[in-house]
Amino acid sequence: MATPDFQKFEPSPSSSLVEGFTHLPNFLEPEEVQALKDAAAAGPKDETLSTGRPLAATPGVHWHGFPRTHSWQNGAQIASIPETCLPALHRLRHLGVLPARYSFDQAIVNFYPEGCEGIRMHVDRANFDDIIVGFSLGAAVVMDLEPLDTQEHDEAASDPTRSHAKHVLLEEGSVYVFSGHVRWKWKHGIKQGPHRYADEELPLGERTSITLRRLRRPDQKESDDL
Repeated sequence: MATPDFQKFEPSPSSSLVEGFTHLPNFLEPEEVQALKDAAAAGPKDETLSTGRPLAATPGVHWHGFPRTHSWQNGAQIASIPETCLPALHRLRHLGVLPARYSFDQAIVNFYPEGCEGIRMHVDRANFDDIIVGFSLGAAVVMDLEPLDTQEHDEAASDPTRSHAKHVLLEEGSVYVFSGHVRWKWKHGIKQGPHRYADEELPLGERTSITLRRLRRPDQKESDDL
């Protein structure tokens, strides 16, 4: 893979919407997008992991919404989800989006078929640490952000120059990062499609998201490993 041009990875205007939120459109290189798609299509080695909502309090790679047959049994040599994410995570660290020595121990791989119900507004569970990274593959969608705090919500709603709800376009190859204020004080979700962005309707289609998190532990040790 060619050496990345770090100057081209500029945060989108969406990154200034909320403190602690970073959005990088087209962050993944085309070969990285394809590698992640291949890893997702290969699915879990243990087929039983692909059904039902996974246990959220355990490390490792968890799969949800993958009803189709996976390809591990075909003998294909496909890199794992964590291995495939590493180059992008190293770039995020180089750019200062991820702190030095911050590592992840869980990946959630979600498959959303066309026409699915979307994702209700929520804050990720408090048993996860301060930083959450999300990669988007497939059809573009709009992610909504809203403050939890009533005062912050009301102040934004009463100011005609502000909107208490923020909307971010998640296209294939984009990455977003939650940390600090937006991680703990704002909720996020994705409505059922079709979606509109900048007065244009987005094409429907399948989508896969890969979310990286770290379980909170009292004895957590920082590591150069990602």
